[in-house]
Amino acid sequence: MLLVVWVRGRVPHFPGEAAGARTPPREVAALPGVGAVLSVTLLLLPGHQVYRCTGPFARHTGFGSTELVLMVFGVSTPAGVWPAGSLADRWLRRTLLTALAVIALAVPVPGSSVGGPAVLLGAVTLWGAAFGGAPTPIQTALVDASGPEHPDVATSLQTTVCNAGIAAGSFAGGLVLEGLGAAFPPWTSLPLVAAAPAVVALGRGRAFPGGGPLEASHRGAGSGGIVAAV
Repeated sequence: MLLVVWVRGRVPHFPGEAAGARTPPREVAALPGVGAVLSVTLLLLPGHQVYRCTGPFARHTGFGSTELVLMVFGVSTPAGVWPAGSLADRWLRRTLLTALAVIALAVPVPGSSVGGPAVLLGAVTLWGAAFGGAPTPIQTALVDASGPEHPDVATSLQTTVCNAGIAAGSFAGGLVLEGLGAAFPPWTSLPLVAAAPAVVALGRGRAFPGGGPLEASHRGAGSGGIVAAV
């Protein structure tokens, strides 16, 4: 409540856009590359949500300290932000492909008892760091693809897709966990997180060029077929 009062009293008022000047979200979503970036988010978020099953994962691998697993994941996630942020402008596609590949490799480990607790903690560390690094290049690619006129609408679409992915992944993961057991949610999500880097690789022409905004002017060069569409 205090924050609301402060905002009303201190933040200056600016008139909104006229209704006729607004670009409908569906038109922004149809811009070349935007749909591909949003689809990566829609694949990654539901697959990533299996981390909510950390307790059952830990018990399944014979490691009883759920708190330690969660702490390792929590500490690792912000550790991936700085490297991804420093690399995204120069090597956007490579940075994102690396992060998504690490996630795809780490996600199935909690579904297996191979290697025991040490392997579980190692996989969780890599998973957390890679997931922490993924949003920066994804957001960079989205703003780049939407152009200077539509980043606000594009990022609002991204927020909607993120929330939908979180809800869908949590719901599906709970059903699989309850119906099949702790070993199955990672394998259920693996096709989703494995498909995300494939979309990035195919989208090198429009959505995910070799670099970030520094190479935006060259995004469309040499693209054709399905690559040009994404």
